[in-house]
Amino acid sequence: MARKNRSAWTLRDRHLLWICLGAGASLLLPEPHWGIAALLLLLAACRRGALSVAAFLLGVGSGAINGTLWLKTQLPEHCLRREVQMIGRVTTLPREQLIRPGHVHISARLQVIAIDDADCAGPKQLLVSQYLDVAQRDQALRYNTEVAGLWRLKPLTSQVNPGGYPDQARWASQGVDGAATTVGPLSSTRLDNPIAGLRSRIIARLAGRSGEGWAAMRALVLGDSRALDSQLWQDLRHLGIVHVLVISGLHIGLLASICLSCFCLPRRFLQVPGDQGGIRYACAGTLLVTGAYVLLVGASLPVVRAYLMLIAAQVPLMLGWSVSGRRCLLLALTALLLWDPRALLGASFWLSAAATWLLVNALWQPAGVGRLFWLQMKMVWLMAPVTLFWFSEMSFLGLMTNLVVVPVVTFVMLPAGLMGLVLSDIAPVLSDQFWWLGQQSWALLQWPLQRVLDCCRQWAVLQAPLGWTGLGLGVLAIALWGRSRSWALLAFAGAAIGAANIKTSSPEFAVTLLDVGQGLSAVIQAGNRTLVYDTGDGQPGGFSQAEKVLVPYLDRSGVERIDVLLVSHADRDHSGGHAFLTNTLPIERALGFGGAPCRNGERWRWGSMELMTLNGPGQGEQDRNDGSCGLLVTAPNFSLLIPGDVSARREREWVRYWRDELSASVLVLAHHGSRTSTSHALLKWVRPDWALISAGRGNAFGHPHREVTDRVRQKAPVTVLDTAKEGAISITSAAQQGLQFRRERTAWSPYWLKLP
Repeated sequence: MARKNRSAWTLRDRHLLWICLGAGASLLLPEPHWGIAALLLLLAACRRGALSVAAFLLGVGSGAINGTLWLKTQLPEHCLRREVQMIGRVTTLPREQLIRPGHVHISARLQVIAIDDADCAGPKQLLVSQYLDVAQRDQALRYNTEVAGLWRLKPLTSQVNPGGYPDQARWASQGVDGAATTVGPLSSTRLDNPIAGLRSRIIARLAGRSGEGWAAMRALVLGDSRALDSQLWQDLRHLGIVHVLVISGLHIGLLASICLSCFCLPRRFLQVPGDQGGIRYACAGTLLVTGAYVLLVGASLPVVRAYLMLIAAQVPLMLGWSVSGRRCLLLALTALLLWDPRALLGASFWLSAAATWLLVNALWQPAGVGRLFWLQMKMVWLMAPVTLFWFSEMSFLGLMTNLVVVPVVTFVMLPAGLMGLVLSDIAPVLSDQFWWLGQQSWALLQWPLQRVLDCCRQWAVLQAPLGWTGLGLGVLAIALWGRSRSWALLAFAGAAIGAANIKTSSPEFAVTLLDVGQGLSAVIQAGNRTLVYDTGDGQPGGFSQAEKVLVPYLDRSGVERIDVLLVSHADRDHSGGHAFLTNTLPIERALGFGGAPCRNGERWRWGSMELMTLNGPGQGEQDRNDGSCGLLVTAPNFSLLIPGDVSARREREWVRYWRDELSASVLVLAHHGSRTSTSHALLKWVRPDWALISAGRGNAFGHPHREVTDRVRQKAPVTVLDTAKEGAISITSAAQQGLQFRRERTAWSPYWLKLP
């Protein structure tokens, strides 16, 4: 009987899997403390011998406790834009961006040591910014320094849109709790950290060496990817080799393999007293060396997670246990999710865990070029759902490029870079030779890789957004691959169908006010016709909200062309994504900024929907706001007015001319809710039932102003929705379903998606 009881309590792989599933389920809770009740049921499940249920409840309860503690580190709403004295340590390499001639923007991560305001002292990790003149670069943030001064607290981006991945998920998975901007000068003190100091010295020594090869070596060995521009990142994605230049589990695993081989080599010639033929000393040495490397590259959260997985694999070997690679991986994943279940919200976790699982299940296969190619093909295909979900694209070029690039990186660049690190202070000249060998190896790869891109990019890169169902089926296929190929292929086929973007019947009309932060972008659809009103903010020649939000939304909605693009005026928060959008999708007709002038009162019909432009022309450089193109949309049982950024003075002119024709059930407040717009006169004639606001959370302008929202609510019972709080707002009408409003953030949203 005793033997039976001990067997019943054996920890099996399925129990580890249920713990992981429970930790993941805790992320679905609207309030994390609800899951603590699972711990009350844990004892009852154990007494009944339902160990799988008990394991699941343990994961839920642990995740709930972790989430409750995490909420205390978030920046409260009342602290936004508050100025505080703060001391912190710069933990990442600062990035510099030229925002306009003579001015630079510098950003980094700051580990908070102390904040003088007790109400705002929760955050532990902040994303900090600094705006300087070029002549003030000597005052810029520096890596591995302790800084003190006056800071203005800001919110992190918190955009959430249909089909898109929320910003808050990315920040939660990376352990970032808030943001701040410097106010005035900072005092800075260099920290006495030998490993970080070594990293800083080598980066400074290599800073003057230009070229893609040197940039690749700095990214590969030191985790310094600042010299890799957006075009190069795109090329690496399309080649399927991003993973070789991003410090991840691949590099930790390669370094561990090299160290383990080196530490095991002396045992061939010398028996260490007390070793008894084991490899515990080699494992301990491997963990020490790789741990130092983790600190050297900045100890970012994904790298720390990879190191924890290595520990979980090495400790059983040190203790002399006979544990399979699959069990080691499950132990590592379980420990990781019990420590931080929000790791599931980041792409790095899924990419590294899925790839490692496939590799573990392939270790029994014999070696050979044919087997390597088969393994590579299997990795590309089975990882496709994961890459399509996170990046909306996958590349078949990885089948060829990885067979060449990975051996070069593994056997030449990484060993050469590590030797350069070891010899950097002892023999600088020899160290430079090793570094030169590594960068030259990458430089030799550039020409053939570029030829591959030139001839194959068009057909070898698949772009297809994938939703949660497709991701779930893809992960199920990966999990089943080592046990049941037929069921794995069936799950993979389901994920492939999800990526096919099969179009369903369109509603009679749909209006979506996208969450583009401090800006405006709306999509109006009638059947298969689409009008885009404004494109959100964007940096000239840089990243824009059209690239981040608008185009992905159109892709997921099956929109292949835009019938009308109406950009209200030239202000960047309305037109910043114009260039990207026009270069991405065909546009039948363009109005306002970048197109034909808007004509006041021009009307056209799409089925039962009538659209009319107001005001205009939307093209002038002077008095831009009052020259905004407005839009009035009228459909059965629904009407919408978007005034652009017009002022109260221009609104009164509208009222004198249009009067009752301005009546609309939904009003998008002018100028993001500024006090200079949305006058009593306009509200009197529009008489909205719904008032929508497109603004950024905690924006520097204070939009929407309190007096404006009070003014709206005083006129009649009006429902006011703000994208800063609700996320994207969708209004649809389908046959026999009536008018439906949908908000992306609700009271039932997961706790990590809510605003503190």
